[in-house]
Amino acid sequence: MASVDPKTKTTYATTDWAHYQEGRPRYPRSLNKIIYSYRQHHPNARWERLVDIGAGSGVAATSFMADFEVVQVSDPSPANLDQARVFLPDWAQRHGLATRLEYSQSTGEEAYRHVGEGQADLVICATAAHFMDPDGLVASIAKMLRPGGTLAVFSYWMPTFPGGSQRFRDAFARAVDALILKPLSSAGDSSRARLAQAIARRMAGNGTLDSLPLPEELYDDPVRVYINHDDSGGTAYRTLFLKYAPADLQPTRISRVSPRDRIVSYCTGVDTEAEGWAFDVDKKWLQGFFDTIRPPNQASDDQSSEAQTEWEHVFDSECPSGTVRVVWPAYVVLATRK
Repeated sequence: MASVDPKTKTTYATTDWAHYQEGRPRYPRSLNKIIYSYRQHHPNARWERLVDIGAGSGVAATSFMADFEVVQVSDPSPANLDQARVFLPDWAQRHGLATRLEYSQSTGEEAYRHVGEGQADLVICATAAHFMDPDGLVASIAKMLRPGGTLAVFSYWMPTFPGGSQRFRDAFARAVDALILKPLSSAGDSSRARLAQAIARRMAGNGTLDSLPLPEELYDDPVRVYINHDDSGGTAYRTLFLKYAPADLQPTRISRVSPRDRIVSYCTGVDTEAEGWAFDVDKKWLQGFFDTIRPPNQASDDQSSEAQTEWEHVFDSECPSGTVRVVWPAYVVLATRK
């Protein structure tokens, strides 16, 4: 479950990452292919050191470990790094890898102070950029990267159900509101402020990473990849999430997409670059997904209980097989250090 550490003020600071992995989509191999295909167009890119910013236990880094000599995970939470020190060596051993692992405790905006300037060939930030100051994050990554190195920020969004009825989709949205957003908005001033900032960054522009700038003085060849994005309706659940964004944040006005950014769109089932972002899940799995976002020990009120009951009833009535196909919108931002 999501939490805010009282010392680091960081969301997901005390997460049980094994439980988290069970309730979240796994990053598919097609994501690596998008990033590596981009890097192949930049022959000066090296393959020595990867840095994972906001890494948690290092889940995302495992997708890249076989290709880099050194992997450094950076996270502001000491509890997360303790889990990384157990999880990553075990994962490397089970997969026959001799990757050198390094760890540093830092926010994303300050990570370069611990990694060193000009020491990284690929810097990733996986489903965490919305918790960081966008300008501070890209500046920090630029300092870490060698010339020709790659920035790769990626994130999935809330699941969608293209085959479900409108009743099904509405029931799920009400469950998201009652079981996730309402509890987060009432979990205390710190959580409420972080929720508002995260929503503003997620809802900027058309994609959930559009608040991320790619300054021309720092980066070449900026690319924004939109996977399973509905251009006609914008970001899924946009109206629902905007209810919790204060008016002064004006999320629709903080998009940092530049005219020089190349926009690429892929769709699962159509493009090989989007393979792996759709799969079948059962009702229990979706409840586990809710639990990875909700504040811990959050008591249910009448509204959330009603929404939970409605959601389960609609699921049971419309999914007699016990499973439903989910499709995940996902976004990737790529750039090359000058």
